[in-house]
Amino acid sequence: MRNKIEEIGYDKIDLKGLEIKPEWNIKWYNQKDVYSDGDIEDEIIGLIAKREDNNYTEDIFNHFTWPTYYHLSPIRQDIINWYPFKEGANVLEIGCGLGAITEVLCEKCEKVTAVELSKRRATATLLRCRQRENLEIIVGNLNDIKFEKTFDYITLIGVLEYQGSYTNGTNPYEDFLTKIKSLLKPDGKLLVAIENKYGLKYWCGAREDHTSLPFDGINQYEIGNKGARTFAREELKNLLINSGFANTYFYYPLPDYKFPLYIYSENHLPKNANGWVPYYVPDGATLIADETKLYEDIIKNNVFEFFANSFFVECSADSKELGEIELAILHSNREEKHRVGTIINEKKEVQCIPLNSASKEHLLQIYDNSLKMVGKGLNIVPLKFQGNKLEISFMDCPTMEELILDAYKAKETKKIEELFDTLLRQIEMGGIEAKRENNILYELDIDKQESGIFYGKILKTGYIDMIPRNCFIKDGLLFWFDQEWKLENVPSNYILYRTILSLYGEHTWMDEAFKMEELIKKYKMEDCLEAFYKLEIMFLNTVTDKNSILAKTWFGKRGIQELQINILKLLGQNYG
Repeated sequence: MRNKIEEIGYDKIDLKGLEIKPEWNIKWYNQKDVYSDGDIEDEIIGLIAKREDNNYTEDIFNHFTWPTYYHLSPIRQDIINWYPFKEGANVLEIGCGLGAITEVLCEKCEKVTAVELSKRRATATLLRCRQRENLEIIVGNLNDIKFEKTFDYITLIGVLEYQGSYTNGTNPYEDFLTKIKSLLKPDGKLLVAIENKYGLKYWCGAREDHTSLPFDGINQYEIGNKGARTFAREELKNLLINSGFANTYFYYPLPDYKFPLYIYSENHLPKNANGWVPYYVPDGATLIADETKLYEDIIKNNVFEFFANSFFVECSADSKELGEIELAILHSNREEKHRVGTIINEKKEVQCIPLNSASKEHLLQIYDNSLKMVGKGLNIVPLKFQGNKLEISFMDCPTMEELILDAYKAKETKKIEELFDTLLRQIEMGGIEAKRENNILYELDIDKQESGIFYGKILKTGYIDMIPRNCFIKDGLLFWFDQEWKLENVPSNYILYRTILSLYGEHTWMDEAFKMEELIKKYKMEDCLEAFYKLEIMFLNTVTDKNSILAKTWFGKRGIQELQINILKLLGQNYG
């Protein structure tokens, strides 16, 4: 054991018996903790100290607050856990907070040095990563610390925006970045995550993350705290270039860098809106628009990069080898054993990766499902298991979902029906028909056989991810991919229902071209909807991390009435 517990100097909870392996360096600490979420941090540190496996699902659920969710949710780690650090990397993390990102860096890199101003926060990182022997934690201001080495990578995740307060000088942001450049190896890379001053959420009235004032950044911080600020895309790029980082590559985390589920890039921008749910602190008093309803227009008008809520920027002074990954889709909102991600690199190679040590088995399940679908006469996108990853062939052709949406936009009713008919035939091909009395709805007591409701063919094994988003169409043939889940004795119409539910839920305009109720009627599902909905909720509750379910309710989409009330407030009127 490298450190004695008493050397840590944290007396809020009993740390006796804990083995602490990282190096603990307080040489540069000035005895002041100037940045904090308050006493809630002590409670979070207590939760961390009791949890050796770092799976905080139960802790978040039982102590649900914004700080607890923010610091302990696994989704926080999605800003970095897809990034391809080179083998043997030595990384400097500036502003490690309570250790969410540090934990990932220790897993992916050979040596990690984490710097944190607040001793209390650094203690949280120490306890969270207490089994990591490749970590040194330094408490203090980076501007005061003397380093004896340079680094392959330096991370600034939610840090650059505060340098107006923590770096002295007439140009604190550029001075700070110049200091960082001196700590990088010649081919080293700086990784910056920061909000966009002109992020879409701010135009909709969300409070500025650092000043808590709506429209503060848009108003050039004339009202709020001058010591913290963010930047527009070109403004940030120019700041980096002027600080010596000649090469930059921009990524766009959605819904933002704090809780990203998608990482788009300047070479792979979104083609349509996929219903990204924003994670606001639950205070809708200032919101005047729903950002989820604006993305379709933002994308269509080619201004997504200007309005993206956050940036993740890869920077280098000398190396032009940037942008290896073009797109990452991440699923840390699931139960731990199901947390996987899909990445597409610059060579158009597709890989499905585990996001933790527990989820490799899930990748094997995807592989097995795909091979068994081939045995049923279905086509799959070619794939192979390589090391710890599932490698999937890239297909440059439209998905079935894209063709369905195009048919809706053109109001081609016949084409819409043909596509859904094709989908149902493929679903039924995927499974041997089982006896009707074996229906999973009966087994789960969702319905009784005596009801006499017709649920479609009962499939002995049904691949419930046979949805149009997971299907390419090339030369009239369907090629399936990303088949994660299967259920036994499941109605074929339930799988079709999942498609209808998700499409109409994400694209409400579809109802104008072909009413959802007409599609339900066509496939004789009018009497099935209640049972199918219950089965869908049961399935989602089984695979989704319950904190994400709670958070979705807590953060919630704002209703139009609340937005209207806020608009009328601006006009000095009452809603009535």
